[in-house]
Amino acid sequence: MTAREENSEFPYEIACGKAMEEIRKCPELDVTVAEFGHISTTLGDVGRAFDGMAEYYDLPLSGRVRGHFFRHNDIETYWRSARPDSALVGEFGLTHLYRSVVEKHLADTWEGTDDAERELHGELRIFDDTPHTGSGRMATLRAAPGTTDPEIWFFDMREGALEMDIDYPTYLDTLLITKGTIGWQYLYCEAGFGDPGFTPIVDGLREMLDVFPRLFPDHDYSDLRARLQERM
Repeated sequence: MTAREENSEFPYEIACGKAMEEIRKCPELDVTVAEFGHISTTLGDVGRAFDGMAEYYDLPLSGRVRGHFFRHNDIETYWRSARPDSALVGEFGLTHLYRSVVEKHLADTWEGTDDAERELHGELRIFDDTPHTGSGRMATLRAAPGTTDPEIWFFDMREGALEMDIDYPTYLDTLLITKGTIGWQYLYCEAGFGDPGFTPIVDGLREMLDVFPRLFPDHDYSDLRARLQERM
């Protein structure tokens, strides 16, 4: 048993480790990376991290958010289906929550085109990114002052920022079930489907929901399947 598995104070790290082990051991996936980043002395202290976000950034985040805390600077996975005719590809690049709040401002990359969009982008902090696929899609949390349970917005260069029907802890849990399959976030957004440019995304999601119940039978894909059917 690893030190991570023994440390029950950080259950999301344990869940993440299990998900990455599932990915690495799956014979039908070609895995480029599935690894934890390092733990810095400062960011590894959960009390210090949450006290700092509350004191310096007016983010008194809830116990639910705290329950999904991970100490690593980043957690990264990138894989593709081993079948040459497959549309299935997945990636996630999680950033430590404190680093997201302090360093990963969406407005530094996408300022916005009008006052409302600029105000929104000014409050969005990137916590999940896709640098390997270069899709330009990323998940953000809305760090409005006083927030305890931040809204989650999915940013797409084509559509802009889309509010998700999901919170931060549920996002992190669903990420592990989907293994980061590209586009799963659209299943929790109002917009996205219908544009011809989304056809490859839909193909990948259909394939995920066709093969993942067989590849990863310990997980329940019924809600994701229902969401895809609602959007078709």
